Formats: sequence, C-alpha cells, structure tokens
Amino acid sequence: MVNKVNKVSLNLLDIPSELEDFMRNDTYSLLVKGPSGSGKTTFSLTILHSLKAKNNFFYISTRASPKQIFEQYPWLRKFVKEPSSDIDSPDVGQNLSAFEDARLDEPESLFERVTNQLMDVKNPVIIIDSWDSVASLMDREARLNNERVLQTWRERARAKLIFTTEESVESSLENIVDGVVELNYELNDGIRTRSLFLKKLRGIPIKRSVYFFTLKDRIMQCFHSYDARDFRIMPKDNISRGKESHKQTLQSGYHDLDIYLGNILPQNGLITIEKDDVISNDTIVLFLNDLLQNFSRMNYSLLLDSALGPVLADTYKSKNKNQKKLYLMEEPDLQEKSSKNDLKRRNTFYKHVDTAISGHQTSEKIVSMLESNSMASLASDTSDIDNYCRYIKRKFELSFLILNSNNNPDKYYSFSDIHLKFILICGTLFLKCTTPASALFGIKVANSIPQIQLDHVL
Repeated sequence: MVNKVNKVSLNLLDIPSELEDFMRNDTYSLLVKGPSGSGKTTFSLTILHSLKAKNNFFYISTRASPKQIFEQYPWLRKFVKEPSSDIDSPDVGQNLSAFEDARLDEPESLFERVTNQLMDVKNPVIIIDSWDSVASLMDREARLNNERVLQTWRERARAKLIFTTEESVESSLENIVDGVVELNYELNDGIRTRSLFLKKLRGIPIKRSVYFFTLKDRIMQCFHSYDARDFRIMPKDNISRGKESHKQTLQSGYHDLDIYLGNILPQNGLITIEKDDVISNDTIVLFLNDLLQNFSRMNYSLLLDSALGPVLADTYKSKNKNQKKLYLMEEPDLQEKSSKNDLKRRNTFYKHVDTAISGHQTSEKIVSMLESNSMASLASDTSDIDNYCRYIKRKFELSFLILNSNNNPDKYYSFSDIHLKFILICGTLFLKCTTPASALFGIKVANSIPQIQLDHVL
C-alpha cells in the first residue's frame, strides 16, 4: 500500500467550468469532435455521469455493444445497472432503452427510436456515439433534414442531445448545434498529451479555450491553469499529517508517481528536480514539503541545505514534534568558496555536510534535500560534481537535488537515477519524468490545505 501524503478529497469528475455552465441549461445540443482514440466515448460517458442521469438517458452506440461498454468502463456499474444479456429478463426493455446497440441499425429505425424517446420521456439525455455511422448511410438532403428534425424534437422535449463525430471538416451539424467541443492528442518529446478545445458554447463566455486532460481510470479529468498563488504555503497552514507509519519502503507519497516508478524509490539514489524561472519557487517548496512530511512519517531523518531550509524547516517544525530528525546545512562562507586550493574547496562541501549531521546516530537513515548552488559554488569542473553526487549517494538513504533550468542543469543529468521537471504547456502546469522513462503528470492543488496531487496523463 502506497503511503499517500497528498491524498485529497476531490470529485471524480473535473471538467472545464465553461462546460459545467453550459450543461446547466435545461436543453442543448452538443457536438463532440475528434480523431479515433481521442477520448470521445470517455468524454460522453463522463458527461453522462456529471449529469447524474441514472435512468433518464438513452445512449446509442454504433461501434460497441452495451456489454463491451461496461467491460471497458467498469465504473459505470456503480452508476447505472448493467443491461441484462437475458432476452427474457423483465428488466431487458428498461435497460436496453438506456444503452442501445445500434451497430446494425438503418437510419430510419434509429431515428424512430430517438424520436420515441423524445416524445415519451421528459427531459432525457440522448447520446449518439457516433453520428458518422448514421450519417454515412444517408444522402446529403436526408441528412440535413434529419438533423433539423432532431433539433426541433430536442427543443420540444427539453432534452440534452449529444453527438460524437470523427469528421475533421466543418459539417452541417456543427452549424446548427448549440455547442462544439474538439478533442485531440499529440506527441511532445515522445509523451502523448490530450487537449480539449471549446470551440462554441452558445450563451456561455469562454474564458479559456484549451484544456489538457487525462483518461486515467477511464474517465475524463481536466487540468486547470497554473496560478502561482495556489502554491503559497505558510508555517501555520493546516497541512494534514495523516496517520503515522513505520513503513520503511522509500516512496514519494504521490500515488501515481510511485506506481509509475515501481512503488519504490532507489535506495542511495539521486533524484533531480528541475524548474524554469517562470514557475514560482513556492511550487517547488510545496512539492518538497509534501515529500518532507511523507518521509518524516516513515521515520526517516531529513537534511536540508541553507537554500531550502528557512521555509521548509519552519513548516516542518510547526507540524512535527520530533524536531531532532531535522538537520540543517549552513552555507559555506565566501572565503571558503573562493579558495584557490581545489582540494580544500572540495572538502568544504563534505565538511559542511558532516557538520550538519554530526549528532546523528549510526543506525539513523537520512534523506537529503539539496540545492544545486550548494554544489556549484564549490565545484570547479564536472569531475567535482561527479565526486559530490557520488558522495551524497553513498552518504544518504535518498537524495534530492533541486536544479534551475537557467543554470546548466544538464551537467547533473547523468548522475541522477530519476529526473523530474516542472513544465508549462499552454499555461497548464505538469511534472515531467524524463528518467528512467518519459511520463507526464498533471498537477492539481487543494487550495484549502494546500497540497499537490499528481494525475498521470494517460
């Protein structure tokens, strides 16, 4: 079991606020566009979940049977009853009216069933996944007529009508629906990112057009824009400590990150964490604070250097009674930094580390958090950095080294067992793992705590 320092109470669904406002309308038509594999079916089922339409809906699938849908989306079973496979079951009529297998239907029979639903049920939610399979069997005139008929019946029944399509060009349907959402995915440095474009939401001002999202757990979850103010912490912030743990397995406490890294961090390993200047220092502080709290609960002692000490140490002390497990490393003075004797300058770093933990017990396991400037100011060449990195990897159970993208961080890459980097993509904050293999994690913050949550972008 992963020791989750940052487990926060969040809703399962996290969709753009503009789309939430649009969905509050009594009636609307929404077109969901995107290439194959972009997440249109997951998006549609997520919308169905958000509307809490447990009974009053009609999901028409032209690509998969209801059985396949429930196998691919097991969370649906907690939300709505699975259709019965027994044709003699008394519930079969009701269930099949909820999830309809229309793979072999002709347009005429499908439209008949849709219009029956619009006439017989009050305020239904009707999803046609996908409209392409239906439209391809009609000529242009018949298609235009049926699209207008559906819109007319939808307004009369005050229904919510959702279509999915893989058409990339603007279609006749796109011109008459109330809303258009486009889904897409692309590769960035070998990592797939998924994006949602709010093209049109009639009556709703669109403040932000593009959102990134993940299909983790087979449900859509969008990431919000990066705001540095969300990451600010003060010593008196109510940071949850959780339950004490005697577990000695090295884990970060970030559930998705731990799973991706095999549920264990490398013993005597070095983890480098990099960020750009455009990203607030508070982001790193909050990320490290959550790590620090987690290792404290796991009974590891902690070493902080002078660049990280003030804020993290104060927060740590305000929340933990066992202050003996926190060691602070002072910054070398200017004279030692400027020493022309390479050996003396190199030994200065070792001396400050040893001095900081001079009172530790032999059996004590220590996790260190250092800032690259602590090394760079005492390093004259790459061999010095090599020696420093090897030293802290031998000395500590696990070491974290904080890098700035503007200070030649590449010279540390070869020494790190895990390399993480905070990046901004179109205003959305992500944590990218480049070593040992590429992965991307969207970042959320519970502002009332505050704490960071990482969601693997899948």
